[in-house]
Amino acid sequence: MDRVEFDGVTAEQAIAEIRSQGGRRHPGVTGYAEHAARMYLESHQRGEAGMRPVRELWVSQRLTRSVVWELYAWGRRYESVDGRLREFRFLRQGDALADGRDEATAIAIAAYVAAFGNPAVWPNPWSEPFHPSGRTGTERVRVVSVGLADGVVKPLFEGTAADVEDYFAEHGRSQVGEIAAGRDVVPGFGCADCKRVAVCDGPVRTPGLLGLDDSQGPLRTVSVSGLRYYLRCPAQAYLRSVHLPRAYEYSGEAELGQAVHAWLEEAHEAGPDGCRSRPLPPLGSGWSAGTWQVTGDLADAGVRMLAQHAEVCPFREAPEIENVRVEPRLTVFDTTARAIVLAKPDLVYQEAGQWVWRELKSTQKATRFFTDPLRQFPQLALGVVILSAGALGPGGAGRVELEILRPTGAEIVLIDARDDERVDTARTVLRELAAPWRADRTFEARPSNNCQWCPVSRWCPSYPGPHVEGKDHDSRAKPATAFEQ
Repeated sequence: MDRVEFDGVTAEQAIAEIRSQGGRRHPGVTGYAEHAARMYLESHQRGEAGMRPVRELWVSQRLTRSVVWELYAWGRRYESVDGRLREFRFLRQGDALADGRDEATAIAIAAYVAAFGNPAVWPNPWSEPFHPSGRTGTERVRVVSVGLADGVVKPLFEGTAADVEDYFAEHGRSQVGEIAAGRDVVPGFGCADCKRVAVCDGPVRTPGLLGLDDSQGPLRTVSVSGLRYYLRCPAQAYLRSVHLPRAYEYSGEAELGQAVHAWLEEAHEAGPDGCRSRPLPPLGSGWSAGTWQVTGDLADAGVRMLAQHAEVCPFREAPEIENVRVEPRLTVFDTTARAIVLAKPDLVYQEAGQWVWRELKSTQKATRFFTDPLRQFPQLALGVVILSAGALGPGGAGRVELEILRPTGAEIVLIDARDDERVDTARTVLRELAAPWRADRTFEARPSNNCQWCPVSRWCPSYPGPHVEGKDHDSRAKPATAFEQ
């Protein structure tokens, strides 16, 4: 877009330049960038006429004796020829910006710098302060969000400079102070890109978690789900990891599983007896939990599963249970593998001082459908290794539990995290999954029948179409080049 709007080249010329660079960019990302550029151009052409692009950032700056305070927003900027209107555009990889507290703060900051900021180029080096110059502020401000998957433009704010002052006072001023203070540590997916990860105590350092001896290359982020996606298709795993827009990927059975999880999560968060005191949804009608809805026979199957849970709930007899964490987001830093490992067990708690990690699976199959649960469900292997490494904090390693809910009954499979043989098997499972992923530099597509269900196939240049015969198909696979993830 910079080449198109500021250098006067056509969209096709700019896209050709991106293609020619190749090299360290995944072809799926290039395909998405081409689509996004076209969608954005179409959205901008539908906008108000007479708006010109602004290359410089809008920066509001305040100087004190010891600190330079700077406020700016990341997006695309436009102004009317007479300078009386400024428009700020958020770019979203998927849909337009949703409502919410964080979004209101982002809107407030964008509107404020548009209304009162001065143009400034990005400093070189980046650690230096901005040097704003030129026209200060404007009379009116518009803030919109553009969904790059479909080009939909969502209006977020429009008003005078006085309106911006009021909006910023309500949604931005105190929040900016909280952001600048930066007291809360929230480890997660962003850790790999954080400049302070080497000294931050947010992610729990657990060298050797993935069983690798050593690794080279940039810090990466992964979950067990990501490793399983990689096993199916490296390109799918990569395109998911960079958050490209996905097609809807849930079957009716998968939606049921998500609804059962959400219902139990809400019930357990209400207290130890939440899943027993909360009324079950009635049979014969649809029900919902979280953002998930189920109807018909699946809804009734889910109600029966929830009824079976009461018999195996760890809080049923209220033993010595404490430090209960429902669906916690865990972030572990394997410094040997140079990987930020994310996990979200369904439940962790301490029983008589020992940590217990529980995973839930719902199924309508009448009998057990696996042999070794550590290999069938690698998230159990991750739980075993995390417990054995003491990564959950003070307390001993206890057990990993697999809760299997069926409409006709429930089953608990126990795995002792103190059993050396089980721990060794868990480490082997993780190493076999992680080693090829960590060594991969190209993330080539592996076309097969799975392509027809792949949620990111839209961006994959190796996608063979909806009808694939045979197990593998590579007639459209593109030559691979190495790049950094």
